[in-house]
Amino acid sequence: MSSLHNRWLAEQLPEWERDGIVTADGARRLRERYALEGTGGLVQLIVGAVGGLLIGTGLVAVLAYNWDDFPRAVRLLLALGPLAATQVATWLVLRRGEAATPWQREATGLLQTIAAGAALALVSQIYHLPGRWTELVFWWCVVSLPLVWGLKSQAVAIAYLVGIAVWTMAEAAEQGSWGAADAADIRIWFPLLLAGILPLWPGVTLRERPGASSRIVLAAAALLGLFAVAASASGQSGGENQASFWLWMLSAVVVLLFPLSRQGIAEPLGRKPQVLLGGLSLIGMALLASYEGPAESLVRGVRIALALPWCWLLLVVVACFGLLAAQRQRFAALVVAGLVLVPLLAAGLLPKDTSGWPVAIAYSLMLLATAIGLIVLEFLGRQGAARIGATLITLLVILRMADADFSLLSKGLAFIVIGAGFLGFNLFISRRRAAVPGGPSA
Repeated sequence: MSSLHNRWLAEQLPEWERDGIVTADGARRLRERYALEGTGGLVQLIVGAVGGLLIGTGLVAVLAYNWDDFPRAVRLLLALGPLAATQVATWLVLRRGEAATPWQREATGLLQTIAAGAALALVSQIYHLPGRWTELVFWWCVVSLPLVWGLKSQAVAIAYLVGIAVWTMAEAAEQGSWGAADAADIRIWFPLLLAGILPLWPGVTLRERPGASSRIVLAAAALLGLFAVAASASGQSGGENQASFWLWMLSAVVVLLFPLSRQGIAEPLGRKPQVLLGGLSLIGMALLASYEGPAESLVRGVRIALALPWCWLLLVVVACFGLLAAQRQRFAALVVAGLVLVPLLAAGLLPKDTSGWPVAIAYSLMLLATAIGLIVLEFLGRQGAARIGATLITLLVILRMADADFSLLSKGLAFIVIGAGFLGFNLFISRRRAAVPGGPSA
């Protein structure tokens, strides 16, 4: 259900209780299952964020225009003055408590975040402090994190997530023989930085759900950060980054299988971006591995990755998340996660000098089995994804047809048949879901 439907239901429940349509216990369970968002809605977020962003950037532009004409003492005052002013504004908003509107929290939080970043940058410039730009981003994120919890600000949370993702990818790029010797160990720091925001996943009060925008940015930041950490870890193995491919697949599985509450599992796929992003990333890499060259490189990378501590940490996390997913019957997610096992089994069963063709063929068959599994689960009344399964089968057929030595006419006719079948299947699924409302979704 959308947030609009949830709000309508919350408004109707008191009257339904008075009329005896639902019991008090039933109403309580409905409120828990279809809880309202803990934020003020997308409009409130946009209003507060845009207002705070415009004021903050405007102040920075005005100061930058006259900056060279100011003595050092005035520069320092201008660097710290806006930060002090925004702290006073934050105190006034917090003093109002629940009476403060969401847009006021968003605007104040974003203003103080911009002021903190500007103060850090200006003080560094005034006193010519040494260091790399990534250090500024790191401390900017750290000092902004309390505003997420103090003001319950989605805008600041999104800015924090973008910041730690940028910092992690930049640090990963600077590591190695060509990079900075003092680059931070992101294998340690990124999980710690991400842990600072993870309570947003179930919601600030651990009962409500975060807004859709926060979920998308949280899932994307986690996935990109884990990819950067994987690249950094594989670069330190001496294997010319060949281990990255499989470590990326393991990272995608971690995001895909991240534990969810019963309420979160029952939500539609569109409200679970970690499942969508993690699953699509894994499927995309599996499709790439269905070709000989990438498949051969992938198996070599598995053998290198198994010597890395980060790889074993990911394997332990995947195993724990997989057990929880099986316990909560998240079979569709487990079916997709099974794609990560193909190169691991190939590395253990095949000789080292084997070409990539056996693995590529195995991946094509595994992808076909995954697609069929997603379709069958939905028809069995489980949480499946028939449309994703049909799309995957269509992509497989198109890729294999493109590789086949058929005439252009044969391929054209085949594509017409495939397209018609794909559209017909989606029409059938739409009618079936309309006939069975409230059915399970992935």
